Amino acid sequence: MYKILIIAAALVGGSDCLNAAKLVTDGIILPSHTASLSLPTEAVLRDLKVKEGDLVTRGQTLAILYSTSEEIENQRAEKQLELAEYALATSQKLRVKELVSVEETYQKQIARDVCKIDARRTAAALLDRTLTAPFDGLVLRILKEPGGAVSRADKIMDVVNLKTLHVNTFLEGDALEKVNTLTKVHVETPKKEGKKINASILMIDPVVDPGSGLFRVRLLIQNEDMSIPSGIPIKVIFEL
Repeated sequence: MYKILIIAAALVGGSDCLNAAKLVTDGIILPSHTASLSLPTEAVLRDLKVKEGDLVTRGQTLAILYSTSEEIENQRAEKQLELAEYALATSQKLRVKELVSVEETYQKQIARDVCKIDARRTAAALLDRTLTAPFDGLVLRILKEPGGAVSRADKIMDVVNLKTLHVNTFLEGDALEKVNTLTKVHVETPKKEGKKINASILMIDPVVDPGSGLFRVRLLIQNEDMSIPSGIPIKVIFEL
């Protein structure tokens, strides 16, 4: 059960009175993104490019599942395309001088287009067997080792984003009209009691759960140095 405290403070100066209220509740810090990575293919894990604890960037290669022969086939297709491009360019220069026919130049162009399709096909085959990072994050755990067989959708590794964190917390239904996305909010962790960590409101669930009488609020915390641990309970303070 989530306990909510309403704290009111009055500052009186002459005839002026300023009332400041706070809503205090509990929450859990979670990574903003968590992904268990897999590929829709059956292959042997050829090489791992990272280890547990490594920081990775979006698009970075994490693991290779294509074979050496597939890599060589792609290289061959790229060279074939390079040769076809050269042959077409030569034919076009000769055509300007009317040393070759239109039909011959057209044939060179078709041959080039076929090589381009083949190069794209082999490149796509490598891409289908290359595991890349879907976002900037940290390699949390590796579940497969090089040389091991990987079936379709087998999890290969888990990646999390700890540089931005989410907090899920709940407020009682009567607070729905008091809180909005501009409401100031901060959190306090058990290890840093009293130290304010600024947060912003990402989303306010407009539906109050009829069973508990609570509605959900999701917060965003910036954690560039990753000093705030994930998965711990925290105190959330909404300043009204």
